[in-house]
This record gives sequence, structure tokens and C-alpha cells, in this order.
Amino acid sequence: MNTETILEQTTSFRDDLLKDLTDTEFTMYYLEAALADYKEDGNTDSLWLALRDVVEAQGGKMIAKL
Repeated sequence: MNTETILEQTTSFRDDLLKDLTDTEFTMYYLEAALADYKEDGNTDSLWLALRDVVEAQGGKMIAKL
């Protein structure tokens, strides 16, 4: 299989994530995991990225860019 064929048959991880984040239950687990990581290592960057992803997926694309 060549690269062009592979690219035609795959989807964007980000697009798939944003689609999944429209599901309330998936979003809950996603945020729980981000919060657990934050509690473990204090990394606010990953927590903010998770929150941004959820806001964007829920229709707040302009807010998510801030």
C-alpha cells in the first residue's frame, strides 16, 4: 500500500477526537483523565488543552482559540 492510499483511508485524530467529545459520557471520562493527570504531575498545559478540546467540540470554536 502506498502513502497516498493510506492517507485517503485514514482520518484525522483531532477530527475523530472532536467528534467523540460531542458525546457527554466520553467527555466526562476525557476530562476525568485530564484532571487525574493534572493532580498527579501538576501540568496545567494538558488540562487546559483538554478543556479547550471540549469547548471546541461543544461548539465554542471562537472561545477555544483564546
